[in-house]
Amino acid sequence: MPSLEAVCGRLFSRPGWIPKVLWGGGLCFIPILNLFAFGYLLEFTRRLRRSNHWELPEWNEMEIPRLFVEGLRMFLLLLGYVGVPMLLAWLLSFVLLFLSFGLLGVVSFFPIAVAGFFGPFLFLSAMHAYLQDQLFSDAWNIREVFKSALPFWPRLAIPVVAFWGIFLLALPLYGISFFIGIWVLLAYSTALQFER
Repeated sequence: MPSLEAVCGRLFSRPGWIPKVLWGGGLCFIPILNLFAFGYLLEFTRRLRRSNHWELPEWNEMEIPRLFVEGLRMFLLLLGYVGVPMLLAWLLSFVLLFLSFGLLGVVSFFPIAVAGFFGPFLFLSAMHAYLQDQLFSDAWNIREVFKSALPFWPRLAIPVVAFWGIFLLALPLYGISFFIGIWVLLAYSTALQFER
């Protein structure tokens, strides 16, 4: 039964992870180039699933076109399962704020919290659905993605909340905090997948 601490210990005890994370985090600051960082994380997750290889791959051994295509796929999954729901929740929150004449105050923004909490579960489940058979269409089978996300939410709840907390606290360094947070979430969710 893997714990988040054990997974973090395995990730952060590997030599040479800091420069690789700095490269990935640096790329996350730059639109379009961030797709290469996403592709890199997808490749890390693929290797972890395939050969239980916990070390981040070397950047210079990556194929640039493949990183871009895989990064685009990961971006579409992030957009579909986290970005769009959060945007819709944001709009709903402002409608609630407007209709309540501001009386609900911060409670109006509850839909954003719900979308932000459940979106990462669906995103991680969709990533694993894609990596299981390498069929991108599997990641868009929303019913199956939802069903496979359900058993993991109790174990992933605290890591998801921690991800958002660290991401928001380190907002000026959002590229690096996002890269590290997604890296840890992908590794932990992969460990949980293979625990069953």
